Amino acid sequence: MSIPDSKEIELISQFRQRVADLNLKGRFLDDHDLLRWIRARNHNLDQAEKMIRESIKWREDNDIDNILTWNPPERFLKELPLEFLGFDNENSPVVVVPYGKWDLKKCADLGEKEEFVKYCDQLFEFLLSKMEGKKKPNGDPVTQFVIIVDFKGLAYRTLASVGAVDMSLKVVRSFEANQPETLKAMYQINTNTVFAAIFALVKPIITSDPAENIQGGNSFCSRNLMSHLGL
Repeated sequence: MSIPDSKEIELISQFRQRVADLNLKGRFLDDHDLLRWIRARNHNLDQAEKMIRESIKWREDNDIDNILTWNPPERFLKELPLEFLGFDNENSPVVVVPYGKWDLKKCADLGEKEEFVKYCDQLFEFLLSKMEGKKKPNGDPVTQFVIIVDFKGLAYRTLASVGAVDMSLKVVRSFEANQPETLKAMYQINTNTVFAAIFALVKPIITSDPAENIQGGNSFCSRNLMSHLGL
């Protein structure tokens, strides 16, 4: 995320006063964190205030501040793996999500929708925690992360499962509402026709800025990914 311009610096000051009653602490008080909400609502402070208030309530209702201490079901760790790769050439955290191997239909059939959404919320909070204290080469704070989504193995049974699709959409909606301006880039690799159908469902609920950071197309994406990681 780029540093604020002179107009945004003034908006941050006004926004901080508007939400003073929330008693924000830690990173939530940082200028760049407040700026996330302002940019997510195109500098409309009324909408940005509404957004952050709803998100703070969501955090309280779901105990998000303590989510990193939550132990996901053992089955998730084995069957819904995640791989943290480290940091890219600007110190942004990078994670691989092998979505194509995840059996979301099984999760839906087992009634694990809420656990799955919480599992994804925990991932986002983990990535945010990895940014704390990190600086870009130019000295600016690191404010965004990179997700590589591997669709290898994605089968039609996922698309055909209403529960599986609903879980995926709920994760996207939660991310959009509560983690604005944190996605630096999403690389989609090993895509297929099933991915295209699922992405067509997801894209309408993705705001324009994050959508611009999503890259697909296997050979094109691979070249950009390697450059991004400094390879």
